[in-house]
Amino acid sequence: MQFKRTTVISYSLLLVIVSSLMTVLFYHVFVFKSFSSDSDNQTSPQKELTIAQAEKSPIKENNSIIEVMSYGCHYCAANEDNVREFVKKLPAGVVFESIHINTEKSGLSAFAPIFATLQEMGVEPAVRDSAYNAIIARGINLTDTTELDKWLVKNSIDAAEYKKARASEAVKHRLDEMSAITDFYDITATPIFIINKRFVVAQDSSFPEFSKRMLNLLGKDK
Repeated sequence: MQFKRTTVISYSLLLVIVSSLMTVLFYHVFVFKSFSSDSDNQTSPQKELTIAQAEKSPIKENNSIIEVMSYGCHYCAANEDNVREFVKKLPAGVVFESIHINTEKSGLSAFAPIFATLQEMGVEPAVRDSAYNAIIARGINLTDTTELDKWLVKNSIDAAEYKKARASEAVKHRLDEMSAITDFYDITATPIFIINKRFVVAQDSSFPEFSKRMLNLLGKDK
């Protein structure tokens, strides 16, 4: 049984690593365009839905920016401070929300249950940097119960309360919502930003320039 458990954990970790590498490749090929000349035809990092398509979106808020991230995504971690400052400067009435990618198409979704549970407990924003650091910088597999319990203790989170929340209908509902958004917009890499339910963008420039682009898209339908 111990051998089987170790095999499952190793396989899960492999999926996360592969997905992380695929995300890096996605950004270099389609966003940063590292491997092509200026004369090449480029794949746009932006997808635009029609108004009719957007009406079917599982996102409820019209005036909104949804960040789709992952605890296993180093680009998400690197941009965390920039995103926080960006949110502070958003116009009044704009809803900003971070959700975790949750799809069978990406191993980066492995940490979605952790994100949803911490969110339900009301502690997720406060420990997000710690989760990034554990997974990305220290290579700790938080999908392993033993490692997760150690991390919870380190961050002053009651393990029993965490397990109770994890088994709740509220967390299941959060996971279902994140899955619905991820699948509706066919998101397999992170970070991705969904603006006003219509515009799906990946960062293709420095964050100050990219933030201006997001604000322009935010006001496009007004």
